[in-house]
Amino acid sequence: MNKITKIKNEVKLKQWVEMIQQRNESGLTVTDWCKQNRINLKTYYYRLKRVRQAVCNKIEQHDIVSVEPTADIEITAEKIEISVGDVKIFLPDDFNETTLKRLLGVLR
Repeated sequence: MNKITKIKNEVKLKQWVEMIQQRNESGLTVTDWCKQNRINLKTYYYRLKRVRQAVCNKIEQHDIVSVEPTADIEITAEKIEISVGDVKIFLPDDFNETTLKRLLGVLR
């Protein structure tokens, strides 16, 4: 795809996003909004599909990184916090110890 075509598609998508936002903010049903704005219902849904596809294509794919526990797991009566990079998982203090060990074993 050449640069001009790419820019045209980006402009189109931006306009379609604005159209969808206007419809959402209007409080009208899709059918009523399309009638009021003289947009074919199939055209609206086509544009909505294309916007959704564009958003999905931009979502980054994350690699699964294995985590090796460095010490034996010690469970206390306090809240459990597991940190891996920027990700933090909080578990209630009554979370089952055996289940936690099995889950951590999967990460190996």
